[in-house]
Amino acid sequence: MVVTVEKLARAIEKRLEVPAAEADAFSSRVMNYFGFGKYIIDNAIHQEDRRLFYRLQEAGLLKTSWETTLLLTGRSWRIFYWEIDEADLDRTLLGEPVNPPEKATYAELPDEAWAHAPPPG
Repeated sequence: MVVTVEKLARAIEKRLEVPAAEADAFSSRVMNYFGFGKYIIDNAIHQEDRRLFYRLQEAGLLKTSWETTLLLTGRSWRIFYWEIDEADLDRTLLGEPVNPPEKATYAELPDEAWAHAPPPG
């Protein structure tokens, strides 16, 4: 199925539990990046919009991937991509149960893990 602004907006409204007007605005911002493409490169996203992309990723509506390429200098360069998760979008709109995305590794770390101790001297 084709992803449209309206379809994505309804899924955002359901998944993020936001008002329809807010979901419409979010959907328009996201679809302005994707246009008719299936993937977009992360570098094309403005910093303030990247937070929205991460929020939609946590909700299971967007997913990321990456590839590594070799530069002429011999160094590796990693390229990150975003993709609308069409299957999850369809399940959300059909009201089917959706498996919640796995918790991020960092979210499971205890507070002590974030404390920075000086190196032993």
